[in-house]
Amino acid sequence: MNDSQTGTYGAISRANHWIVSLAFFGMLAVGFILSNDVLTREEAGPLRDLHKATGTVLLLVVAWRVIWRLRQGFPAPVPGLAAWQVTASRLVHWGLLVVLIVMPLSGVLMSLLGGRSIDIFGLFAIPPLAEIEGAGKLARAVHGYAAWALAALITLHVAAALKHLVVDKDGTVARMVTGKADR
Repeated sequence: MNDSQTGTYGAISRANHWIVSLAFFGMLAVGFILSNDVLTREEAGPLRDLHKATGTVLLLVVAWRVIWRLRQGFPAPVPGLAAWQVTASRLVHWGLLVVLIVMPLSGVLMSLLGGRSIDIFGLFAIPPLAEIEGAGKLARAVHGYAAWALAALITLHVAAALKHLVVDKDGTVARMVTGKADR
């Protein structure tokens, strides 16, 4: 049975959610530090390399997560949820899935189309595809906007989860934490 049939999130869906959530939270924090020139160039270099390697690996993890979610479907909303909340939830969830792909993909393209290789934790390097100034700059812009979009969507998602947990007490959060579908 998939998630849409059981009315809750299975163990793999929950693991996907929490692993990707923690990884992207860390990646966003590091990305914002790197983009705001908090560190010297020498300090930023190793952190940027780690960010690029992790982001590249995360692209594969997120591709798996998105394919899994599309195959599993989403559980139906808990009973009694207002129509506007169902619509908002769908928009935020689909927005998250899109941005989770766009974010690491644009980061990878930013490097590879900017003439820079990506070293994957010293195991191997992905060579640059080309140095195409316009494409690299476009990928950088998309990466930056995607970061802000992801931060906004995460904020909405967490705020809604807290509302369901504290105000509504409707079991929505329990589906992602414990996998239980009941109230």
